[in-house]
Formats: sequence, C-alpha cells, structure tokens
Amino acid sequence: MYYDTLVLSGKYHEIGPQSGTLAHAAFKKPFRLDLFYQQVDGLVRSRSIQRVLVERQDNFAVPAFGGLEEIRAALQRLRDAGKQVYYHASTYDALDCVLASACTRRVLHPLGTVSFPGVARRDLFFKRLIDKHAIGVEVIRRGRYKSAADRFRTEAHDTYAREQYQALVDGAVAAMRTAVLRAPAEGARPAWTETLLDELLGGRILTAAQALESGVVDALQTINDLTNGWKAEKIKPKAVRRRRIRSPFGPRVAVLVFEGMIVEGENQQHPLFGPAVGDRPMVKAIRALCERKRVKAVVFRINSGGGSAIASENILRELVALQEKKPVVISMGPVAASGGYWIAGSGGRVFALPTTITGSIGVVTLFFNLAELLRKHGITADCIKCGEAADLGSALRPLTDSERGTIEGVVQSLYDGFIERVAKVRRMAPEQVHALGEGRVWLGGDALQHGLVDAVGGLHEAVTHARTLIKSDSARLIFGPRWKRPLIARLLGGSGTGAFPAPGAAMPFPLPALIGACRAMHGRPFFLDPMLCSPVFGGCGYLNRCLQQGI
Repeated sequence: MYYDTLVLSGKYHEIGPQSGTLAHAAFKKPFRLDLFYQQVDGLVRSRSIQRVLVERQDNFAVPAFGGLEEIRAALQRLRDAGKQVYYHASTYDALDCVLASACTRRVLHPLGTVSFPGVARRDLFFKRLIDKHAIGVEVIRRGRYKSAADRFRTEAHDTYAREQYQALVDGAVAAMRTAVLRAPAEGARPAWTETLLDELLGGRILTAAQALESGVVDALQTINDLTNGWKAEKIKPKAVRRRRIRSPFGPRVAVLVFEGMIVEGENQQHPLFGPAVGDRPMVKAIRALCERKRVKAVVFRINSGGGSAIASENILRELVALQEKKPVVISMGPVAASGGYWIAGSGGRVFALPTTITGSIGVVTLFFNLAELLRKHGITADCIKCGEAADLGSALRPLTDSERGTIEGVVQSLYDGFIERVAKVRRMAPEQVHALGEGRVWLGGDALQHGLVDAVGGLHEAVTHARTLIKSDSARLIFGPRWKRPLIARLLGGSGTGAFPAPGAAMPFPLPALIGACRAMHGRPFFLDPMLCSPVFGGCGYLNRCLQQGI
C-alpha cells in the first residue's frame, strides 16, 4: 500500500500570483487551490495510493467564508473515493475541526490542544486620524449597507454594517458547526456534541488527553511517529503524478480564475487593497479561450470584492460574448460581491458555496481633500483654469454643491444600471433587486433563497456541470490564466506598474504614501465590497502603516 501527503501551508489563494514583488514570491509561498484541486483529482483516480495524509502546518491561513468549505469538500471527495484520509495538526482550532471532520482519522500532537473560538471580524477606522490631520473625506454611495468607505466615514460600524456582518459571522459559524457535527465517531465512542461545541465557543480549550477521551480526535501522535508507524506496516510514500496535457486531442474544460480587486488597465498592486487584476489582460485571456477549439466550456471562478465599474463592465461584456460561442459556468469562491457579482452576470449557471460572500449591489465613490493637510506641511496650491469644472474633484479643494449634485447623479445612474442588469439576468423585478441590494452582502445559501445565484456548490460542482453541458465526463481540466510580468520587473521585485510600492515594502515618509493611496481611490465610482477591506485580502496596508508611524 502507498500513501501521499497533502500539505496545507501558506495563505489561501485560488491561483498563482497576479502581481507583486519577487520577494513575495520567494518568501511567502501561498496555498494554491488550483494545484490542490489537481492533486486531489490525481489521488481520486489513483489505484495504488489508498491512504492520504493531510498535514496542516502552522502558517496555513484560509478564509472561513468559502475557502474552508472548498478544501473540506475536496477532502470529502477523497474519503468518498474510498481513501483512508488522516488529518494531522499540532493544535486544532476551528478550521482544523472543520477540515478534520471530512477525514477518516483525526490525529493531534501529544502536547496539542483543541479549541473552537468561532469567527470574528476586526476593523480599523481612520475617521479620528484623518480629522486630526484635517484630511477631508466625502463619501457618495448608493446603498445604506455599502460600507466599503466606512473606515473613513465613521468611527465604528454603523447599524446597517453591524447587521450584515453579524449575519455573515453567524452564518459562517453555523456552517462550521454543521460540518463538525457530521464528523464520524470511532465505533461507539462519543464524538462532537452540541454541548461540547457550545463550551468551546464559550472559551473552553481541550488538552490533548481530554480531546482523545471525548472522541474529538482518534490518536495523539507526532507527524514522524505517524509516518514511522506506517513504514513499519510496509506502507510506503508515493507522490501522485500531476496529469500533464500532452495530447492535442480531446475536449478541455478551462477554469479561468479571477482573484483580486478589479481595476482598469494592467495587473497591479493597489495601494489600499493589495493585488489587483486589470481588465485588459483578463479580456485577452477570455478572448484566447474563445478561440481555443479544444476548450469546449469555461468555468469562470471569481474571488473578488469588486473594484472599478468600468473594468467590471468590460470583463462582463467579454464573458457574454464568450457565452454565445461556448458554455460558461460561474463558480463563486470566498468572495464574489459588488463588482465580483457584476461580472458573474454573463447568463451562465451560477454556483456559490454556502458561505460565499456575494451580492453587495451598490456603488461608492470617495473624494479626498488634502489642502489643509498639505498646508500644515508647508505646501500650498494654486489653480489656473478655463472652465468652471476643469478641476472637478481635485484633492486640493472640497467639492462644491453643484459638483456634489453632479456626482450624485452619476452614482445613482450606475446603481440603477446595476439593478437593471441583475433584474434582467436573474429574471426579477427591479424593485425586488433593490430590496436585496443597497450594498448588502449575503452568504451563498441566503443568496440562493433570494434568487441571486442558481445553485449551492463549489468548484467541483461547477466543473461537473460544465462537463455535463458538453457531454464529456472525461474532458480534461486546465487552469488559467498564467500571468507573466516583464523580466526586469521580476528581477527588480516591482509590480510592473511603477505606480506604488508593494505592501510590506519599506515605506517612505507617510504623507506621500497617503497622498498616493488617496489618488488611487479619488473620485472613481466603484463596485466595491466591504469585505475587500478585510484581512482576507490584506487591505488598507498603507493606512495601517500610516497609523503605526503616527501620521
């Protein structure tokens, strides 16, 4: 008998780097869903490998929304295929309890602990900071739940943001509880109970001995003890071979992954929200799939909280054109909201995980006024213009009442267009969409009940549906796109855009960095979801560092 190891290590990503520095690629190797999915596929097909070891390392980080479910579903597929799946971690926290619940055996380090603390969302608010330094911020939005700019607008979550975020974390914990309670017990031994989960959510921590006694884990071993025991049983390690496509024949199903903020132009590193995918390279990737004759269907995988309204529309139009030539299936990952939901409206069947964050039908734009801040640093400004609105939205002065009214009209028009598009694609009345909109985010299960998606399912279900549409269960799977940056940009460790340093880079005097960050958002209408500002994407890195440096 042979076994193979699935290593869970690094921060969750759906595909390889979209942009970023050479240092990031060298020292912060992420967990990649595309590679993990292909490895699981190979293990499911393998006849010689009957045992799988899932090794969760300490640096593994996965969002509780969607990403955790996607990995658990893959482990469940292995078990359903008849594999003996062993889960090992030094300590078990909530994510371990969920993932281990899909496995045959749960193994804990002899000095480990088991906890189930639940899910929390923590946010920083910069209202007092920007007021202290006389930075003017004006937020124009459509949707009382559209809270993407609340970091600058309020000092804490308002009533509507708190309502929707509480629903999200409650829903995520409910899904995690359901998964854990399905965990199999060893024979007649007790396992998870509602009472035990309530105690752990209340702060209780189980020692290794208590976890073994309660049946939460099946064995207490180090990873070496476990594999050495297998060696004594003549169970040998064997790596599954990745399936390489060498033959030019046979149909393909392409999984095209969109991960990151949506921006106009090229891929870049956004100063506030991290990795961003440009509409230009994504449009090229969609057109290339349209021309590839062997690609019979496309699964468009989305993990994005939104971004530029213009870029979102450009991408959607290409997907609609692709849908006219070959089937397009939409698969929503951890986040597919605001602009991420907009680009899901190609007309293809939409799958969302039960805890996918989606919806956020709304529009927001920000205007910064840095005149007083610059004056404090000895910088003054003057303007010579021809035309009353020649410097409309300038960061060197506040908006006039007339300009504010004009921008309000543009934002309202975009919101109305968002409502109309969703109503058309989802076959709903605009009034129904508005009631579900106003920037509110929903979990995938709730979105299904409200008619915002077509089915609950992960990447595997979307791929299976695509193969059904082309009547080919054996159609090979290919992932893309594979972004390539200029060699000089890779060698210098730049993002390839030259606009901003990458997050984590040494930051110069905070004032220029803050000005650059403001300019990147200034006056642009965004289909932007509040979850984009969360630790899932490492958002607001610049302002966080400004805060630490005491600006």
